[in-house]
Amino acid sequence: MLHFVQPTTWEDVFQDWKRREGSDPGWIHCATILKGWPDWESWRRFTAAQVQADERAWNLFEFTDPMRDIPMMLVGPFAGWQAKLPVPNRQTFADLVRRPEQAVPLHSHERVAGIMKHFPPSTTFFGLKREDTGAIVCLEGHHRATAVALCELAGDEINFGGPVRVALADLGVDEVGLLDQVLARGTTRAVK
Repeated sequence: MLHFVQPTTWEDVFQDWKRREGSDPGWIHCATILKGWPDWESWRRFTAAQVQADERAWNLFEFTDPMRDIPMMLVGPFAGWQAKLPVPNRQTFADLVRRPEQAVPLHSHERVAGIMKHFPPSTTFFGLKREDTGAIVCLEGHHRATAVALCELAGDEINFGGPVRVALADLGVDEVGLLDQVLARGTTRAVK
């Protein structure tokens, strides 16, 4: 369940994302070396442009029960995450961690394991709320969501250290196909 906090803007959402990731060497390596972009911001702005993030109305919400609500978010349309699931763009983080072949590697993933021990306080995810099902598609926060889902599955509590929020924009019924387009295109820079 979500509690409305306030309206926000895409640029505020993006700047919050940048504060979390923009100077992290691991994410910079991913953007520049693995994905071929000149910098983190170019990569992430491209990712956001694929879902027309800057054209959408954004609102900030607080999860009222993050241990229950976060695992129920849908895994976002990103190849590395969707490859772990049998049906693309339809499954939750709870579904992901319940797959026997995924539970062990995810549990030992360095970033996920660190988050399970020390969840970043006062954190914010962002995603799209599907108007057809009401489900939240996670666009940013996959490692955090996986950590929560693994703890929930094990019956362990997480000390969230403050409110857990999500910035959301609506994804219209006629736009749901956009998720498959994003997955098919990916976020690697096109080579000309």
